[in-house]
Amino acid sequence: MSEETELMENENKRRPGFLTTLCVLSFISIGLGILSGLFNLIAGPSTEDQMLDQRVELTKSVSQLKNTGMHSLADLMDKIQLMSEDINNNFYLASFLNLVILLAGLFGVIKMLKGYKVGFHIYILYCLLSIGSMYAYVAAAHIPTLVIVVNLLISGLFILLYSRNLKWMTK
Repeated sequence: MSEETELMENENKRRPGFLTTLCVLSFISIGLGILSGLFNLIAGPSTEDQMLDQRVELTKSVSQLKNTGMHSLADLMDKIQLMSEDINNNFYLASFLNLVILLAGLFGVIKMLKGYKVGFHIYILYCLLSIGSMYAYVAAAHIPTLVIVVNLLISGLFILLYSRNLKWMTK
């Protein structure tokens, strides 16, 4: 009887495969974000000429969209252009803030992988900060609602999926 109890305890201590899969997906996403952030820091902010070229190309696309009757998509692209200009104007603040938030997310995922519930709470904080931090360096009127909604849905889905593994996290 004691052998069965030991086997059950060992099975309960094994990390669920679903949690491992979620952590690997998070590591990929956060790792790509960190690499992208570091490369952006090395490259630095866009120059005025580069921003002007972007604006010209976007204006052409927006006018084509408006000619075809896709006004809502044209408005979305206008807001995205304004948002990218705000990000470029506050480049170092945005880059530093995003890297710190990504590192917090990485820390939370590592903690969850090791079985600590605090990692789940750090991950929730990471999700909320990654969405809300935009408001620190982008004017609220320039942030498309679609960007916020999509980020909330993806973050909410991962939080829900991670919460399914909370019973395994005992520390």
